[in-house]
Amino acid sequence: MTNILLICHDIPSMTVGATLPIYHLIKNLGPKYDIKLICFDSGKYPINHIQKELKDIETIKIPEYLTVTKQLKYTIKNMISLDNLHTRSLLNYYYHKNMNTLIKNNVNDSDIIITDMPMAFYAKNINKPKIVYAFDAVSDYNHKMYKKSNTIPSKIYWYLNYLKIHNYEKVYNKFNNCIVVNQKDKQLLEKDIQIPITVVPNGVDTEFFKNTEKQEKTKLVFLGDMSTPPNNDAVKYFMEEIHPLIIKETEIDFFIVGRNPSNYILELDNYDNIYVTGSVEDVRDYLPRGTIFITPMVSGTGIKNKILEAMSMNLPVVSTSMGISGIDAEEGKEYLCADNNIVFKEKIMELINSPQLQLTIGDNARIFVENNYSWVTSMKKIEELINELI
Repeated sequence: MTNILLICHDIPSMTVGATLPIYHLIKNLGPKYDIKLICFDSGKYPINHIQKELKDIETIKIPEYLTVTKQLKYTIKNMISLDNLHTRSLLNYYYHKNMNTLIKNNVNDSDIIITDMPMAFYAKNINKPKIVYAFDAVSDYNHKMYKKSNTIPSKIYWYLNYLKIHNYEKVYNKFNNCIVVNQKDKQLLEKDIQIPITVVPNGVDTEFFKNTEKQEKTKLVFLGDMSTPPNNDAVKYFMEEIHPLIIKETEIDFFIVGRNPSNYILELDNYDNIYVTGSVEDVRDYLPRGTIFITPMVSGTGIKNKILEAMSMNLPVVSTSMGISGIDAEEGKEYLCADNNIVFKEKIMELINSPQLQLTIGDNARIFVENNYSWVTSMKKIEELINELI
């Protein structure tokens, strides 16, 4: 049986977008290949969910620092070593000399290496067939954040980050193939990456994300990791530009669901009819029938897994073009698109005033996801890629 050395920046989890594809890779390919997982362990995600499908797993504990200052101190401390000078992982939060040693000690037993984007520098010089699962063009996101920043310190921060990651992405040229989640990110990376780039769309577990709840009172829900700038920007845009227009016409509950809410998000919990949940055990509890799922994204890259999950739950989605980017659904049938505050308010009001429209859009969305975004189909593409390389 083919031996895969799989490298990830944290324990893969179905609840985190950054490791979701790796989680499903393990679930789908584990029965067909001998997979050894090497990863950091932040202590936030259970390991037992994936152990059955793995041949072996080795982890190194890594602390979680939510502030930039603490992350920087940890990063600088780790990078001051002769081993790091050889690895050339400048200001990489995931550099750890023990990880470098652990990976080197397992290379000989592997037939192919698959790594996610943050860990790619560990594998760049290994002489084995190897794939980098990049997901999306991260440098493009940082450049967009630089352009929209309003203060000089913020502009400096995002531009330096853009330069660092743009240079880091060139490491992909040391691999045999690079995987991204949509065509747009492929086109962005092709400007600097000469190796083949394969588009493998994210999927959704349609059995897990299935709505069995009865229709409830209509409410609005935004879902996401609330520590990230794109999600904060989306909520801020909604609260400042759209929400005031809605409450002039109707009262409706608005739930902001997701871990690590920023101070700005936490303050919103003091408003009438606005609820900030923080981390929740099961997001499905907040997505019953009657939910209008909003994604007023104004920044970010890649496919928004939360949209696919909401669609799978038979929910109508109102999104900006940026939010729905990479998902080839039909506007007006499988979701509603709104790229300014007036239209966004109008689309929401249409759904509030028509329970039948909620049901129609939601049911069409479910069918669309079932037909186009299966993890089984996506992982077959990766299986074909593995077989080509070995």
